[in-house]
Amino acid sequence: MSDQATLLFTGGSGRLGRACRKIAPEAQYPGRGQLNVQSAASIESYLSSNSVTEVIHMAAVASIPRCEADRSLAHDVNVLGTRRMLAACLAHGVRRFLFLSTACVFPGTDSTSMQDEDSLPDPKNYYGLTKYVAEEIVKGYYDSSMRATVVRTNFTSMPWEYPGAFTDRFGTYLFAQGVVRGLLEVIRAEPRNPIIHVCGDRKLSMYEYARLGGSEVEPMTLDQYDGPPVTVNMSLATKYWQPYSITDADYHDDE
Repeated sequence: MSDQATLLFTGGSGRLGRACRKIAPEAQYPGRGQLNVQSAASIESYLSSNSVTEVIHMAAVASIPRCEADRSLAHDVNVLGTRRMLAACLAHGVRRFLFLSTACVFPGTDSTSMQDEDSLPDPKNYYGLTKYVAEEIVKGYYDSSMRATVVRTNFTSMPWEYPGAFTDRFGTYLFAQGVVRGLLEVIRAEPRNPIIHVCGDRKLSMYEYARLGGSEVEPMTLDQYDGPPVTVNMSLATKYWQPYSITDADYHDDE
């Protein structure tokens, strides 16, 4: 049995799913009908029937507008779903657990700042709040027999899904395959901090990021945005890991 065969990705049908399957094709990617994080019984059934030693927990309601519109669902999936996964994984002898979090746990109001792992979270929207609360739950398992680690990042899949992209909203973005490579490197290591930032090595606007990913988009500004509060600056730095180059070979290949 390969190392990948006992690695479980939750949320593998989401935005990172295709990149995960390219880089870790032998890992486990159960659909919601096989493993539903909203059901403790479903999680228990899956872990009882499959050999799992490592988990990368990506299942989430990740849309900011959807989280605002249905806070009950967002809390049940993002917070309670993470708690259910942690408890079941510990009971079934899982050795490593990564929780995929976001730069949206920070306020992002200062367009020049770079937030590292020790920076103070202060979410601007309900999505960021659910992720921050889940982070605090995950951190409680860092010193357990199942070493749990929070991994914050910021990315989106390509091609860009909207006709426009902000020129005045920033981040140290990676493409999907870059994020997955980082997650796999972290789960194989023993990080010396319960939170790790897997981030790019340079700050880009969303417009620059979309164009770098090969998408034809129109420039727009936040003055044209009408929706829930969003972070202006999602730029991350790292004190406990290493930054990644967004131009590394095939990192932008989400096809």
